[in-house]
Amino acid sequence: MYRLILVSLLLTILYYLLRHMFRGFKTPLQNGQGNPSSSTPDDEQDQMIQDPVCHIFVPRRIALIELIGGREYCFCSKECVKKFRDEHPI
Repeated sequence: MYRLILVSLLLTILYYLLRHMFRGFKTPLQNGQGNPSSSTPDDEQDQMIQDPVCHIFVPRRIALIELIGGREYCFCSKECVKKFRDEHPI
């Protein structure tokens, strides 16, 4: 009886160890490195950016990106770009 309990316990531990080990293989390798926390270009494009004028969040892929005073700003519309330029003359 004790052998059965011991074998069951060891098999359960082995199962969880193997499951934990193989979960790491699901993430794709990028540039030969297995860093799952690095962001892909698609993730960067879907990042939500806050408009500095109206404070609306828009995805980076559809935001209007302007270089103003050597700094990059993301806007939701041309009206917000114009309003920002009017409020912050260079």
